[in-house]
Amino acid sequence: MLRLILFSVLFLSVYCNEDQNVRIVNTEEGPVQGNKYWDGDFYQFYGIPYALAPSGRDKFKAPLPVKPRKELYVSKTENVVCQQTVYTGEDEDEEDKYLNGEEDCLLMNLLVPEIASEKNLVPVIVYIHSGAFAGGAGTMSKLNYVSHRDVIGISFNYRVGALGFACLGTEEIPGNAALKDTLAALKWINKNIKNFGGDPDNVTLAGYSVGATIAELMALSKQTEGLFNKLILESGSALTPYSINRHPVTTAKNIAISMGFNSTGSLKDLNEFYLNASIISMATKSLNFFLKNSTFGFAPCIESPKNKQPFLTESPLDILKRKDVRPIAVLTGLANFEGLSRATKFDEWSEMMNKNFADFIPADLKFKDEKTKQSVAKEIYQYYFKGDEVTHDNVRAYIDYFSDSMFKYAIMKSAKLHAARATKPVYVYEFSYFGELSAQHRFMDKITGASHRDQTAYILDFHGYTKKRRDLDTRDRLTWMWTDFVKYEDPTAYESSLIDTKWRKYSNEKPYHLSIGSKLQMKKNLLADAFNFWDKLYEKYYWNPTSVSVIVIFIITRC
Repeated sequence: MLRLILFSVLFLSVYCNEDQNVRIVNTEEGPVQGNKYWDGDFYQFYGIPYALAPSGRDKFKAPLPVKPRKELYVSKTENVVCQQTVYTGEDEDEEDKYLNGEEDCLLMNLLVPEIASEKNLVPVIVYIHSGAFAGGAGTMSKLNYVSHRDVIGISFNYRVGALGFACLGTEEIPGNAALKDTLAALKWINKNIKNFGGDPDNVTLAGYSVGATIAELMALSKQTEGLFNKLILESGSALTPYSINRHPVTTAKNIAISMGFNSTGSLKDLNEFYLNASIISMATKSLNFFLKNSTFGFAPCIESPKNKQPFLTESPLDILKRKDVRPIAVLTGLANFEGLSRATKFDEWSEMMNKNFADFIPADLKFKDEKTKQSVAKEIYQYYFKGDEVTHDNVRAYIDYFSDSMFKYAIMKSAKLHAARATKPVYVYEFSYFGELSAQHRFMDKITGASHRDQTAYILDFHGYTKKRRDLDTRDRLTWMWTDFVKYEDPTAYESSLIDTKWRKYSNEKPYHLSIGSKLQMKKNLLADAFNFWDKLYEKYYWNPTSVSVIVIFIITRC
């Protein structure tokens, strides 16, 4: 009898311990289960469906709602990604690549602090992943560090490559499926986050690289009103050369030809080709990480207003210039050597630049004729390379060129336009710290600084590891400032031994930015000279994107 009592006590004790390591939350679609992180005070809800990816002839369209269920949803894995092939840095034949991912991939990951409850709502941060519009997933990084700061951290998958960004303006392939996935994720969060203990009125949308591009595009849409109230943009903007495809039909046609399409000049035939193309071919040919004109091939587009569910029907620049865009607090910035992301192409591209630099002009500049384009190319070449050939002796100028033209100018232009409304604070930073978690590159003997997206590696966990105190201090500084912005709309709401500098707001009259290196310093006039140089060019030659319906009409007329 005593033995039976002891067994019963032991069983109850084990059951209670297990119960403490599980949290069940009711959502509109049904209950979901999260497990407590083994070394932290938060629960992990991985792989929660927020929408359904359509299939068959509808696979390029907006996502569908999740069907309600009565049974408890327990995610079996945290590694589901949307269909894609992986960039290895090598030239490979298509047959040597394998398809990774699943069609039904619209899943969300939530890290929920233990203290969060319906009676104690905590702020929320939603991160959009990078991947050049062709790859990546919500779990390519983890939000453990921000969740330790009593903030719900959320990431999610969206369709990538052709499935996410092909844009023909047709009924079957209207465009911007990935943006519509993102909208669906934000709506799901708005409906359900309170049940997890998150405050639906205190949601920050964040992104890194193309994730920042998508995040800012979200902020420019009236459809996202009330879904988030703050924005964090890391190494990206809606104004970068790669953010909007100026000729999405031409891009789709050229990629289709590389897949074996016999171009007839008919939009109907092109549409039908994509509806029947193999996933492996589309995923492989969608991967265009290194294009000379600073684009990635498939990208968001300006949709036809006649679409059934259009998301983006105007140029981001036009929207940002208007005064009726809802005010939103913004934290934005860049790495000091963003262009290091193009370092692996130096040997090949330096020779090409010396032959015809005009091929490397950003895609969002347009010229009336080749003579004008060559004249502008000569002006840019002189500004960065002083007329000398591009060689290893001036590799810094090569890095600076891509830093400024592909990233920095657009990021600062965006900051200035947000600040012009002046009703919500704008904070700008430059990240220059280099440590164990920073991207390694081939010019480390000549250039020491931060590469594209390096700051994100210290805020999120890209599965890197370091024991160095300076690295850990940098991580703590960034995590505290980012989460204080999420909580209080002020990244330095509280000073500490690590954060001994007050981050001053950016304005066009007082253009302050926080320099984040081994220490924090307030500075002014980030990128001032280069910005003025590029701004004059963009004022004169900017190619303002138009609706895909206008482009299609133009192409048909020409044919």
